Amino acid sequence: MRIRGILFLAAITSLRAQDTASVDIDDAFRLAGVRTLLSALPAHVNEMTAAALGQLPSDQRLQFGPLIHDVSLKFLDPDAFSRQLKTYFASHYNASKMATFLALERTPAYRSMHQMEAASEASGIAARRNFEASLKTDPPTPKRVAILQRLDEAMQTTDLQVKIVAGILNAMSAGMGAQMPADLPAQTAAFTAKIRPILAGNVLIHNLFIYRNADDADLEDYIESARQPAVAWFSRTLHDAILAVAADRASRAGEYIKSKLTRPFN
Repeated sequence: MRIRGILFLAAITSLRAQDTASVDIDDAFRLAGVRTLLSALPAHVNEMTAAALGQLPSDQRLQFGPLIHDVSLKFLDPDAFSRQLKTYFASHYNASKMATFLALERTPAYRSMHQMEAASEASGIAARRNFEASLKTDPPTPKRVAILQRLDEAMQTTDLQVKIVAGILNAMSAGMGAQMPADLPAQTAAFTAKIRPILAGNVLIHNLFIYRNADDADLEDYIESARQPAVAWFSRTLHDAILAVAADRASRAGEYIKSKLTRPFN
């Protein structure tokens, strides 16, 4: 009886720990604006892949291009994507780092930055396009560009986008039954080298728009916070989760659109 009682208490403790982790993950996703990120993901993937597809041969562009939008809507659905992200995050949960991360996320400085990020997504494409056009006559200062490039480096935004694009295209190709080349790593490296400066430029413009009302000092503080171990852990785990889920859903997308191709992809 004593052994059963101990096992029962252990099971209850485990369930409570899982409940705590689930609540913490929900709070972290909410505070960090993950839902906003996921809601915008289909549009961002379309934008990222449009830039990347320009580096592919014309026949592959013709095959991939018309299908990207349809695939993004079906397989990057925010609700389904979020459920998979939470499952991944739960398996890589660190209670101590999560507690520190949540404390930082609740500070006024972080809330202010996330409000800017959410507002930029809500403002729509037209507002961003108008802002981009204004940069021709009112370009940012070199100092501002350097700060935002360091923010990109700290947040690893360009790195994540490059990996998403390469991962999605490779997973879709495999899912559609394409014969993967023997030198796939070398080809992937060459492809990412081509698209990295394109995506980095897009990230810079996007960040200029998002943080247009932020002071340089506030951005410097944001960069320093992003480099703290708990924040770096959350960002790294979130990025790994996004890549894993995106690859899984892209592979399924490849199988879905295989029948839609006019001829085998290769």
